[in-house]
Amino acid sequence: GLVLMFTFMWWKQLYIQRDLAVIKYFPLNQKAAFIKTTSSLVMPKQEKDTEQYDVALSTESILNQTSYLRQDFSLLFQNGRLKEFTKKWEQNTDRISQKTTIKAHESSLFQVVTIHYAEIHTEDDKITSSFKLTDSNLFVIASRYGPTKAFHSPETEEQKEWAFTLSSVSNSRLTKVLNRYTDNKKIDITKYHVVPLTQFLTEEKRLLTGYSDQKRLEITEKLWEAFYSIYVSGIKKQDGTVINPIDSTIPLILRKQDSNILIILIQDKSGNIHEYYQQLP
Repeated sequence: GLVLMFTFMWWKQLYIQRDLAVIKYFPLNQKAAFIKTTSSLVMPKQEKDTEQYDVALSTESILNQTSYLRQDFSLLFQNGRLKEFTKKWEQNTDRISQKTTIKAHESSLFQVVTIHYAEIHTEDDKITSSFKLTDSNLFVIASRYGPTKAFHSPETEEQKEWAFTLSSVSNSRLTKVLNRYTDNKKIDITKYHVVPLTQFLTEEKRLLTGYSDQKRLEITEKLWEAFYSIYVSGIKKQDGTVINPIDSTIPLILRKQDSNILIILIQDKSGNIHEYYQQLP
């Protein structure tokens, strides 16, 4: 108990100077809830037939109360690699929205994952938090012979073929990372749950099987705190140097059946694989 108390007091003193633009785990506030959260990817209308096109990412979130700190932070991937990350924070507000546009030129699958986060200071001086995740996909078919087309989920036969092709590009990129890792570590991957960060929302229950809803929320927020420090702030190498995360692969989250450790795998733009461990409760 003593150690915890000491670090907490030390943390309180540092608190005044700390970087507000980070995601930090605090106990979840039971009364705070997000009444609106969205991540949206669209391709604005092209002026003319060119291979280059724009993709607009917008996020919005509204909490049911004003909070000390509101933040939205998004990771945007193109064909399995990090293309852009955006973050915006404001103090003493309930809502936040951000927009960003990127340029691209090849047929691509775009995937975004956003954490909408609030740090709430209660009357009794406790610091609590609330968060929600959202995600979105956009398939873009670029052609030099006609208009560039975009869709969210395939409907026509042509769209289904494209969706399969573009998903395969991203999947094979991640499979290569996984195979390199398992060959190197000599592990039997059939005993593991493997979830790319872009599928975390749909796979979270399966990945964190054995944990209550409340515990899963806690683990998820701590996971995003980790992503912030090991990924967005730059990929930390063993020797202490930091690499820009742009062009690195979608982080893979691995958990061996019933294990209390999550393994995070990221391949940087130079092809080096970095592994991180997160202890589960």
